[in-house]
Amino acid sequence: MVMWHRRGDALAGAGVLALLLLFMVIAVPAAAAPVTATEWYNEGNNFTNQKRFDMAIHAYDHAIALSPSYARAYFARGQALAMLGLHADALAAYEKAIAIDPDLVPVVASYLETSEKVVYPDIPSGSLIKGYWVSGWRFLEIDNREGAYDVVVALAPRWTDGATTAVYIKKGFSHYFDGLVPPGSYDMYITYGSSWNSQKKQFDRDAGYLKWELPQYFQGASGYGYSMTFVSKQYQPSWYYYNLESIPPSDFPKL
Repeated sequence: MVMWHRRGDALAGAGVLALLLLFMVIAVPAAAAPVTATEWYNEGNNFTNQKRFDMAIHAYDHAIALSPSYARAYFARGQALAMLGLHADALAAYEKAIAIDPDLVPVVASYLETSEKVVYPDIPSGSLIKGYWVSGWRFLEIDNREGAYDVVVALAPRWTDGATTAVYIKKGFSHYFDGLVPPGSYDMYITYGSSWNSQKKQFDRDAGYLKWELPQYFQGASGYGYSMTFVSKQYQPSWYYYNLESIPPSDFPKL
């Protein structure tokens, strides 16, 4: 009987302890969820410090939704995106931050430059975007020394939607490409602008798209080809020229 009572007392004590622990768990309040834009911004910073960048972006998005002019939230969001390797999205966030608050430029500038180098790696003028050289093929000469923008000139065989030849010429440069164009008939396209995106194969800033109204023929023996000159001033009526027509980006041939 004595042993039974002692065992019962022990069980009763354990039950009381369990109840106390349960009460303690219930009594501890959960951390309050962020409500204001500032609280969401601070929450994003906490996640960033923990290197949980996806959660940080989610928190910054909440802060921006509550306060669309929250420049520092855009900046912090850009930093988190860059840490995930999403530099194009990071650039958009950085640019939005300094558009809202130009005083942030000295703070944001180095981060923006880093992401720009990833998204827009320097491409030497005269680079071949598409195509290759073969001895005996026709030449293509592009003079952009007086042009206002960087350009990409693309040649697409008639009745096709893809370019077989495309060259990149920076503003202020001129290049002669010998043995580049196979004999044949081509539609000629031009895209111009700045910040050439090598992944998307397009200009991300000041972009425009043009097409020659008439096809060009690359026929004859070696030594024949085509020369194109870009000028910053308006053409003179006495010049011999083919009209250019503006086209939507969707009509530009695939590179």
